[in-house]
Parts: sequence; structure tokens; C-alpha cells
Amino acid sequence: MKKLSYILIIFSLFGCVNNSLIENPTVPVNLISQEKMADIIYDMTLISVAKGVNKSILENNGIIPEEYIFKKHSIDSTIFAKNNEYYSFDLKIYQSIYDEVKIKLQKNKKSINDSIDIIRKLSGELSKKLIKESKINKISVDTIKFDSITKINLINTN
Repeated sequence: MKKLSYILIIFSLFGCVNNSLIENPTVPVNLISQEKMADIIYDMTLISVAKGVNKSILENNGIIPEEYIFKKHSIDSTIFAKNNEYYSFDLKIYQSIYDEVKIKLQKNKKSINDSIDIIRKLSGELSKKLIKESKINKISVDTIKFDSITKINLINTN
């Protein structure tokens, strides 16, 4: 996340420089669409967050974040850098790309929060059912067979 923040700060500083000092960048040979650029930056943000949470999981699974993203989107670091430079020159376009990334992140957050709420509700119901059934049948926890998260079969050992 720090790297992404530094990149954004650098590009913001370039945006503040007098445009007469900077030539318009040429259109890259391998121009990436704005939508795909948003997808790449979105993935970079997720990987950056994942690295911040538990970098060792990525390392233990042999995942090198930047390589993974570039391979996923069939690009290399040079293509990304040239496209990033091209889009960052026009701050309105660059802002629209980041607005799209923000929207995706907000949808992702909502989806995750909804999933967590469902799991909490199901686990609460499951706990209540287990307590009720264990009192009725006097069974131990090791005799419970889980078929799915919403369905439990209790095996009576009596």
C-alpha cells in the first residue's frame, strides 16, 4: 500500500508542474483501455492490501505480486509504466480511472460485509441448534457431522 501511495503522490506532483514544461506524452504502442487500466490498478490495490495483512502467505505460495498482476493482465512493467504515464498526464482521465477503482473497492467491501453478516447469522443459528440438540440428545461435539454450513446432521450415539 505504501508503494501505491508513493506512486500516487509522485504522479500528483507531476500534475502540479507547469504543463508548458512537460511535453504531451505519446500514445503508447500497446495502449491499455481506461477500463482495463482501472482493473489493473484495482488488482494492484488488492495485492498491496494483502501484502500488508500477511505478506508471508503470498511468499509461501510463491506469489510475486507484481509479476502475478502483469501476467494476469498479459502486460509487462514497461507497458504499464508507459500507459500510466500517458493517462496521468490528463488528470481528468486519470481521476476517472481512480474513481472507477474506488467504486469497485466499495462494491467489494459491501459484498464482503454482506457475506460476513450472513456467516455470523448462520453461525449464530447453528450454535443455537447445536446447544438445543446437545441438551435433548446429550451428545458430544465430536458426534456432529457437518453436511454444509446451513445443514447439520446429528448422529445419536445412544
